Amino acid sequence: MVESRLLPEGSVRFPAERIHEFICKVIRNAGLLPNHAVIIADVLVSADLRGIRSHGIARLPKFLSLIETGAIRKNPQMRFQAGSHTTGRFDADNGSGIVASDRAMDRALCMAAEHGSGFVAVCNTSHFGYPGYYVHKAMAKGFIGICMSNGERIVTPTFAIEPFMGSNPLSVGIPGNSDTHGFYLDMATAAVARGKIETALKEGKPLPPGWVPEAYGMPRLDDKGILMFDVPLLPLGGESPETGSHKGYALSLMVELLCSILSGQVNPSTGHFLGAIKMAAFHDPALIHRHMEQIFSEIRMLKKAPGQERIFIPGELEAAAEAENRRLGIPLSPAVLKQIRRMNREMNLGFEFSR
Repeated sequence: MVESRLLPEGSVRFPAERIHEFICKVIRNAGLLPNHAVIIADVLVSADLRGIRSHGIARLPKFLSLIETGAIRKNPQMRFQAGSHTTGRFDADNGSGIVASDRAMDRALCMAAEHGSGFVAVCNTSHFGYPGYYVHKAMAKGFIGICMSNGERIVTPTFAIEPFMGSNPLSVGIPGNSDTHGFYLDMATAAVARGKIETALKEGKPLPPGWVPEAYGMPRLDDKGILMFDVPLLPLGGESPETGSHKGYALSLMVELLCSILSGQVNPSTGHFLGAIKMAAFHDPALIHRHMEQIFSEIRMLKKAPGQERIFIPGELEAAAEAENRRLGIPLSPAVLKQIRRMNREMNLGFEFSR
């Protein structure tokens, strides 16, 4: 969900290029390979540009923590093993999940270009940023993109009081053409992603009901601004089947299974699942785009709720946010500015973040 509409007081905008350069230097300073640092910066800046501030530069402390603790290997030997013409497993060798997922999507796209579809499960990996980045990469090449990931056990199944699943995000994208807006879904199957709770706490905002169990109380951040790992999250629908909790639980478990059993990691480890589909393998893409535009037009013409001027197609708000943030600069909240200024000072990087 786009988070740039109501920016915290004191937020300051900076050019995307400067943020990208800063992230690259921080990641390289932490010991990762230069080309890996570039891809990580691409993903974090992409999130900020698209208004997903919880998964942009605000997540940099999380990645540094993973590198410092050895959860991300600095010089991994990643490798791909094909299972068929359209499937395979990608072993990240405990390296960056972002780098592994980027390469896995490249593999999926190559298979899809030749055979109509391609699907890759990633094992021995780590946090991969946000799934929409890899789906958007497929869309930019004219393919339908699919991406999902499991993670640390932080989400409770319906009727459970201890967590089993991750926030388990998923993304699906269907590209449009020059005249038709594409469809772009990017969501957590938890009621909320961990990063959004971190953002709310950093900005002093109250947490909405249904994000964490009422019995838990108020979540806390550690001294690095990272959400404490004992915080249980709720699935989509909250705590009760009356509000749809069982549906969010089922979606989350679906992601858990696809990312674990297909990658071969049936334990509390992170796995990813990425796919690409060639639209021309089904119909003429021009016909698909005409059908999409017909459906979208009918949705936009529906009677609107009181006070609402427009019905948005999923992905339109992110596209609008990206256009605005490219024009005006990426907004950094006071809490995030404080974090990056401290990194800048401690690593002696020499960046200017004064305005």
